[in-house]
Amino acid sequence: MISDYIKTLSHVFKMRGIVGYNGLVYALKRLPLIGKIIPDSLYGTKELKAVYLVFRILKEIFMMFIGKILGLGFIYLAALVLRVAYREYEYASLMSDGMLYANIALLLFLAYALAGVLLNTNIFRCTTEKEYMVFMLRMDAKKLNDTLFVYDTAKLVIGYLLAGIVAIICGAPFFVWLGIPILAVFIKLFGAGALALFYEIKHKHNRSMKRNVALYSAKLSIAIVSAPILFIVLMNGGLISYNILLIVSALLVILGIWGYIKLKSLDPFLHRKALQDNIVRIEAYEYKHKSKDNSRRFKKIKAVGTVKDSKKGFEYLNALFVRRHRTMLYMKPVIFAIIAVTVTGLYIYANIRRYYLMFGGDNCLNMVLNNLKNLLLMKRYDDPLLPFDTEDTLMQFLRWLSERHLLALLIPLSMSDNTFKITQAMYINCDNSLMTLSFFKQPTKILELFDIRLRQAFKINMVPALAYGIAADLILFYTGGAANPPEYIATLFVSLLLCLFYSMTDLLLYYLFQPFTMTVNVKGGAYIMFNIAKWIFYSTVFWIPCRSSILAMILIVTDVLYIIAARKLVYRFAPRTWRIKN
Repeated sequence: MISDYIKTLSHVFKMRGIVGYNGLVYALKRLPLIGKIIPDSLYGTKELKAVYLVFRILKEIFMMFIGKILGLGFIYLAALVLRVAYREYEYASLMSDGMLYANIALLLFLAYALAGVLLNTNIFRCTTEKEYMVFMLRMDAKKLNDTLFVYDTAKLVIGYLLAGIVAIICGAPFFVWLGIPILAVFIKLFGAGALALFYEIKHKHNRSMKRNVALYSAKLSIAIVSAPILFIVLMNGGLISYNILLIVSALLVILGIWGYIKLKSLDPFLHRKALQDNIVRIEAYEYKHKSKDNSRRFKKIKAVGTVKDSKKGFEYLNALFVRRHRTMLYMKPVIFAIIAVTVTGLYIYANIRRYYLMFGGDNCLNMVLNNLKNLLLMKRYDDPLLPFDTEDTLMQFLRWLSERHLLALLIPLSMSDNTFKITQAMYINCDNSLMTLSFFKQPTKILELFDIRLRQAFKINMVPALAYGIAADLILFYTGGAANPPEYIATLFVSLLLCLFYSMTDLLLYYLFQPFTMTVNVKGGAYIMFNIAKWIFYSTVFWIPCRSSILAMILIVTDVLYIIAARKLVYRFAPRTWRIKN
C-alpha cells in the first residue's frame, strides 16, 4: 500500500514538473523582444529541465512547511501574549502557566482549524496535473485523491510538529506539542468526509457536483467576520473552560473517524465525477464542448434582466453586461464592505462600552452623541477623556496608520478589488466574439469602451473603498481626533482615489496585454512581469508617511496624469495587443 502511494506520488511530481517547466518556457517565449529569440527546442532541453526540477523540489519543501509553521507559530505566540494579559483575571490565577497557555492555544487552534474546514476543499479540486493524469492518462481518480490527501496530511503534521518548538519554548505542556497535530489530522478527515457526503448527496439527486461558489463565499464571510469577534472576546478576558475544549476536541476526533470511513467508502466513480465537475478551467471546459455556432456561444450568459433606459451603443452593451452579471460583479465588493462595516461596528461598540463602564448610562450617551455630532460637523474631539487606553498598542498602531500611513489602505483594497474578475468575465462572455469584428478594433471605439469600463469598474469597487475610508475616519476620531478636522473628508478621498488607481491599473493591463486564452488561462510573460512590477511598486510606496490632506492632493494629480497616460496607451497600442489568444 505504501509503495502504491509512493509510486503515485512520484507520477504527480513528474507531471507537476512537466507542466511547470512548459509553462515557464511558454511565458518566456511571450516576453517582449526576448521571446522572439527563444527557440522551440527549449521545451526539450534536459539540462534546463534538471535545473528546474531542483528549484521545484526546493519550492515544494519550502511550501510544505512555511504555511503550517507560520499559521500555528502565530497561534503559539498569540497564546503567549494572552497568557501574560490573562494573569490580571482572578480565574486565571487558579491555573498554572502551562495549563493557561494550553487552554488559550487550544481555543485559538480550534477556531483556526474549523475555519480551515469551512474553506479548504482541495481534495476534489481538479488541478492541471489531476486533469492530465485522470482524464488523459486514465489514472484511478480515487487512488490519486487518496495519495494527495495523505501527502498533504503528512505535510501538515510535520509542519505542526516543527511549529510546536515555539510552544515548547513558550512553556507549553508536552501534550500540546503532540496533541494539536493529531487533532488537526482528525479535523482534516472530518472536512474531507463532510465534502464527500455533500457530493454523494448531490449525485444522488442528479445534480452537478461542482463547488457552490455562493456557498463558499458565504463561508468565507462567516470566517472573516468571526475572527474580529473572537479577537474582541479574548482581549476582554473571555476564555472557554479547558474541559469544554476537551469535549469539543473529543467530538472532533469522533467526527474525524466518521470522515475517514465516509471518504474511504466513496465510490471511485464519484471521485472521477467530482474531479470532472471541479476542473479549475471548468468554464473553458464547458465552453469548448458547446457548438461553435455564434448563436450558442453566449449560452453562458443567462438572458435575465434588460436595460430599460435610452442607452445606446457601447453604453448599452456595458449596461446589459452588468445587468446580466450583477451577482458575480458585486458579490465580492459587497461582502468585503459588509466585513468592513461589521468590524467598524464592533470597534465602535468596544469604545462605547468603555464609556458605559467608566461613566454610566446617561453620561455615556451624552458623550457619545456629543462626539458623533462633532464628527459630523468636522469639529475637534473635545472630550478630554479618551475612549481608549493611551497605552493600548493596538489603538496606537491603528491611529498611526489612519493619521500618517493611509497608503496602507492598499492592502484591503487589493483584497476587495474585483477588476481582474470583471475583465475575465468581459473577455469570456463579450470580447472574444466582438474582437472578430473589424469596427470593434478601431482605436476610437476601443478608447470609448475603455472609458465606459473604467467608470463601471470604479463604481463597483468604490463600495468597499468607502467603507474602508469611513473605518479609518472613525478610528482616527475615537483615538483622539484629527489635528485638522477637514482631514476626515480627505481620508475618504484618499480611499476613493486609491481605488480608482488600482482599478485603472488592472483594466489597463487587460487592454495592453489581454492575458486570457479561450481556456481561461492567463498567458503572457509581459502581463506577468508588469503584474509583478505593480506589486513591487505598491510594496515600495506602502510605508511612505504622509497626512491625508497632502496625500489626497498628490493622488488627485497622480490619477489625472495616470488617466491621460492610460488613454493614450490604449489608443495607440490596444488595437494591436487587445486580441484573441489561442
